[in-house]
Amino acid sequence: MKKVLALVIATMMFMTFFMTYGFADDLITVKSDISDVTTNNKYFVISGNGQPDTYVELILNDDLNDKWVIGDTGLFAKLITLALGDNYVTLKAVKDGQVQVIKGHIVLQSNNGIIQITVDTLEGLWNKLFK
Repeated sequence: MKKVLALVIATMMFMTFFMTYGFADDLITVKSDISDVTTNNKYFVISGNGQPDTYVELILNDDLNDKWVIGDTGLFAKLITLALGDNYVTLKAVKDGQVQVIKGHIVLQSNNGIIQITVDTLEGLWNKLFK
């Protein structure tokens, strides 16, 4: 009985959240490919379009990188600087109580053509070079 009651309460809270905030699929459209991209350039442009007056946050590796409101043209382009390795991008768009979240993953293989290797010991260097 307790499990059923907990499930009913959780379902009601979940439905209230979506009815209050709502989620939208079409506030913004990202034209840049940000889904599992591999690059050697530490600079990357995220561009797209969206509904005017939409508030957008660009989060890079869990840190707020930029925020803006889409203007009358509906276009946007933002330059980000990638860290070596995995980079996780999240764009959160909000307008009139609707929310849209777009996530991406970009891997920087080398930094401007120079491969960087971080090691703590000679054994670590040996393992990086020969395994």
